[in-house]
Amino acid sequence: MEKYHKTDIYPVEKENERDENYEANNPQIDSKITRHNYHTLERKCTYTQFINKRIEELNLPTKPRKDAVLMAFFVIGSDREFFKDLTPYEQERFFEDCTHYFADKYGEENIISAVVHVDETTPHMHLNLMPIRNGRICCKDLFNHTALTKLQTDFHEAVGKRWGLERGKEGSDSKHLSTAEYKANKIMINAYKDASEIKSSAQSELQEIKEAVKKAEAHYDDTISQIQTAKEQRDKLVAEREAEADYAQELERAKNGEIAHSKSGMKAQIVALTVENKSLAEENKRLKKDNSFLFDSYQKEKRMHDNYDKAIKAISLFSEKEPEAFARVFYRAASILQPFIPTDDRPAPIARNRLREIEEEIKREQEKSNKKHKDSNDKDGK
Repeated sequence: MEKYHKTDIYPVEKENERDENYEANNPQIDSKITRHNYHTLERKCTYTQFINKRIEELNLPTKPRKDAVLMAFFVIGSDREFFKDLTPYEQERFFEDCTHYFADKYGEENIISAVVHVDETTPHMHLNLMPIRNGRICCKDLFNHTALTKLQTDFHEAVGKRWGLERGKEGSDSKHLSTAEYKANKIMINAYKDASEIKSSAQSELQEIKEAVKKAEAHYDDTISQIQTAKEQRDKLVAEREAEADYAQELERAKNGEIAHSKSGMKAQIVALTVENKSLAEENKRLKKDNSFLFDSYQKEKRMHDNYDKAIKAISLFSEKEPEAFARVFYRAASILQPFIPTDDRPAPIARNRLREIEEEIKREQEKSNKKHKDSNDKDGK
């Protein structure tokens, strides 16, 4: 608990009620999640406005002294282990229980603000209240050493036990820490825990790095082997291409009638001519095969063309000798006959009455054929 005079209140309010634009000196504050801070009890005015209004309500016989303690400040929380097992809802319930305890003990009308900070390493609540007792401001009587010791005991009985917390050792010679000292101490403790976690993580990462290095070395050896193999293949390919270039040069010389006189030159020419001869023989064999295929295709196309000419001549003769019969056939199978009939050799015009008669004859023939087919099926069914 800390005590504040009137002139000290604004900086405390600024730190307690910070928003996302608050420029924090504390490295433990994560401004990105400051918006998640919340109140368990919030006033719609500044701390100073609330205090002035409350003083007016008390109707004191004299104004408070300039050095009077107008605000008592409490930091309420626990360690990281306690909060890590609580859901956000359970954390909020815990801080609401703390607020209700102080409201019941010191009067809700005297609580200036109760705000929970979740944007630091460990959640905690800042509770500010006016030290009022029996209608007067009396911080010295309300929060002396004996009263604070009893407050710690009563708070543990009312709230701490319910949440599984242990009370601090009574009669301990431990020095009471200021808010700054408390936060610094928490930072040191958390830093020690973080260092232990970092060390453990570093050892794990070191082992992973060693394994990665081992794999990298194996990969390196494999890569060197592949490079050596690729180099040998390249050298072999270069030698073959150089030999091919020499053979090509000697072949060109042989074609031009230049006979080599050295043994190596004659050998190169013989090899080049042998390869060239084999290549020409293969090409000749392929051309013979292509020629045979082309000749067969030509014969097939010629036969089809001759048959096509015969069909056209037959249709033309049929159209000329039997125009009416041809018309009957043409109109019954026009799509089949049209490709074989030149544009100028379409069926001669027939009188409309005769054309209708032909159509009716075709219809009757079709009906007769269908009836005959039906009778045949009925007879077979019996």
